[in-house]
Amino acid sequence: MKKKSASLRRAKPLTDSEYLALSEFRYQLRKYLRYMEGHARAAGLQPQQYQLLLAIKGLPDGKLPTISILAERMQLNHNTMVELAERCEKRGLILRNRSDSDRRQVTLAITREGEVVLRQQASVSRKELRSIGPVLSESLQRLIEGNRRRK
Repeated sequence: MKKKSASLRRAKPLTDSEYLALSEFRYQLRKYLRYMEGHARAAGLQPQQYQLLLAIKGLPDGKLPTISILAERMQLNHNTMVELAERCEKRGLILRNRSDSDRRQVTLAITREGEVVLRQQASVSRKELRSIGPVLSESLQRLIEGNRRRK
């Protein structure tokens, strides 16, 4: 049997209140994600198509919307991201552009149709987060405060 890592051996057990907060946070987060996945499907999208549009639109300044960067942001492997980009391009949601200076570098850009889809989905997302956000925030705050009190 493998030895437990030193950090696991030193980790302080959670209190019942922290377990409750962690469970509630995970439940609310999963409920939100499931709601958004269902809403995307109802709009005729695969959930990851909306997530890609959001990842492109929400990139921090200075980051190019390349396959590699977007794969990292979405926590997908490179090949999966390439396939997702192809599906989105066929659907008319994005365009792929090759760099003039480095033909290997491809950036993704949202089309007008993609912007419409993104705006609709993001609006629903914001509304849902405003609804469940206080519970998510409270659960997270209890976990953070519980950690501070124990130090």
